[in-house]
This record gives sequence, C-alpha cells and structure tokens, in this order.
Amino acid sequence: MTSYMNLKCPRCGNEARGFEYACPKCGSGLEAQYDLEAAKGRLDKASLGSKKARSMWRYAELLPPKPENIVSLGEGFTPLIRSERIGESLGLSNLMLKLDFANPTGSFKDRGASVMISMAKQLGFKEAVLDSSGNAASSISAYSARLGIECFIFVPDYASEGKLMQSSAYGAKAFKIRGTRGDAYKAANYAKRRFGWYYCGFQTNPFAIEGPKTIAFEILEQLDWAAPDWIVFPVGTGSGLLGIYKGLWEMKGLGLIERFPALACVQPEGCCPIAGALKGGSDEIKPIERPETIAEGLMIGAPLNGQRVIKAVKDTGGVGEIASDAEILRAGAELASLEGLFVEPSAAASLAGARKLVEEGTVDSDDVIVCVLTGSGLKTKTPYGDLSKIPTLSPVEEELEAAVKRIGLGRF
Repeated sequence: MTSYMNLKCPRCGNEARGFEYACPKCGSGLEAQYDLEAAKGRLDKASLGSKKARSMWRYAELLPPKPENIVSLGEGFTPLIRSERIGESLGLSNLMLKLDFANPTGSFKDRGASVMISMAKQLGFKEAVLDSSGNAASSISAYSARLGIECFIFVPDYASEGKLMQSSAYGAKAFKIRGTRGDAYKAANYAKRRFGWYYCGFQTNPFAIEGPKTIAFEILEQLDWAAPDWIVFPVGTGSGLLGIYKGLWEMKGLGLIERFPALACVQPEGCCPIAGALKGGSDEIKPIERPETIAEGLMIGAPLNGQRVIKAVKDTGGVGEIASDAEILRAGAELASLEGLFVEPSAAASLAGARKLVEEGTVDSDDVIVCVLTGSGLKTKTPYGDLSKIPTLSPVEEELEAAVKRIGLGRF
C-alpha cells in the first residue's frame, strides 16, 4: 500500500490538486510527497528483511502508484559488488560498483520508466511520448508495450542504432530530429501539447525521479544501512542524482539513516554545464549549445533541473567532476578488462569521476565509494578495443601456434 499523498512544489510549497508537469503557481518542477509517519510502521529494517520481492517494488510504500496499477518487468535490486582490481590500482579499499545496467532493458532508466508508465495507467493515459538519446526511449517503449499503450519517441539524429532498434522492437513509433537533444525535446513537447499524450521525459515528469531514488534505498540496504561516504553518478538530465538525493531524505525521515553520503556529479568535458558550475563555485547553469562527447547519454546541454542538482550536491558536501572522453574510454576499458563489466561510455563516466576524486585528493583510501554503472555496453558501438587486430585463422595447428606466439604468450 502506497503512502503517496500528492505533488508539491519544493520551491514555493504549492500543492497540486491533481497531476501537473510543473507548479501552476511558479512554474518549478513538482515532487511526489508521502506520509512518512504512516510508512514508518510498514517500512523498517525488519519488514524489509522479510520481504520476498527482489525488485524496487519492495519499497512500494514510497512509490506513487496503487498496487493494482504497477507495471513492472522486475526492475531494481541490482547487484552491488566490491571492485577488487580497479580499487587496488586506485589505492581504494572500499570501491563499490552498483550494476544498474543489469535492469531489464539494460539501463537504470527502467526504474523511472516503470513508475511513470504505472502512473500512466493510474491516470488513464493511452499514449506515451518522450524525447531521448536512447536509453530512456528503450525503457519507456518497453514498459508501454508491457502495459499495452502506444509510445512515440523523438530522438536526435545521432542516437545509437542499437537503442533505436531496441525501441522499435518494443513497437514504439520513432522520429529522428535533426539537431541536438534540445531540438528533440521541443518536438516531443509540441506533440504532448497538440495531442494530449502523456509526457515521460525525465526532465519534467514529476514521477521520473521516483524510480531512481530506489537506487539509494538499495545501496543503503545492501550495505546493511551503513551509508557510504560517496555516491558517484554520471549526470545528463540529473534525474538519477536527484532521485538518489530524494531517496536519502526519505530514508532519513523514516529514521533508517542519520548521515548522507556526499554526491559526486560527473559530466563529460564536452557537455558539463552542471559539473562546470559546481567546480567554478557558481549556481548559474551556462547552456552548452553544441555538446560533443562519446557519452551520448550525457549530452544534455541545457538541463532544466541543473540548479536542483547543484543544490543536492552542495547539501551533501559533494562535488562536480569533469572527465575527458579519453578518461571515460579508459574507465570503460578497465571495467571490462579488469572487472568483467561491459558498460557504455555514459556509465563508465562514473568510474572516470572516481579516479578524479582520487587524483585530486578529495577522498580517503578507506572511504566507501559507490560508483553507479548506469547502462550496458551492448547498447553502443564503443571503441574500447581495436577489432581490426583480431586475427583470422585457418583451423590448422601451425597457424594457431604462430598466432599465439605473435601476441606474446611466451609460455607456449
């Protein structure tokens, strides 16, 4: 049973009477509010320990849909593992990796998609629409298919073919928009206004951050309610980091934690409006007109929630970090070759950010640091290795032995 009450503006305190995308009074983004006192009796360490549900819906009391409206593919409760080899190379004894690319469609966006599409059912919508560079489109398409409603997606024309193919397989109607992610946003919003479709964009749908906040719930529960020192997250729209921040506040409101981990907002050098402001000590977001980075999921040049992200980072004593494409590719290659984890560049940015925290002396060697890995490497054609160097051999022993010797395995 959910403890959801209503949508409220965190800026002016106005409570929406029903569903709105933004505060009708001041225009700011809205947030879902819960009766935490009522939830305390149903959501504590003992009750969570006895729950059989191994998905994010084990926290249904702090998610907005009624039980009969939940649309789920089993998302959430992804593994949290200790990094052995990379942690050792960085001099970190407690580097943890949250494998959120293990969600049903291969990205953390499934959490927000599950909540938003559940609310589409609850609110009676029959069509969903969004703009996306890929992962969000795949997620919303999948959950729309699960519910049985139409899905329309607007993507920038540079979006990965793999992600578009995934969305198309789920039955979504896709439209490529010439230009930037901002241009795709304009097109999707026009369709929302013109046709009355339910907008599932992660920047403005108030239910978008409700799914990602369960990342915080899971990390805390998986660490036996000992809050880590740092949570490192790659940021595009900021919905994931804002969700984690909201989740921490709700856990504190339930009395399950006393202190917050510091939040690190990591962005690529070619598109860092939020991290750049944080590093410069400013609250002002300077839009990036033409973002350029290999981390396509983070190419949000004008994040609508940028100032909210800055506030969340500062409130927790966190920092902004900027990683170059080369540093991101290095991190992705290390995750694959040293830990057996194949992630897309947008996800690898979190490890690149953690390396920066070490190099700048921001973290201590025994700090518990959680890097959230947000998307699968199978979604993009990522140059972590040179495929042209793979030899083609005839199935004969002489060629095999010669090839093995050429790659330098001296023991043969």
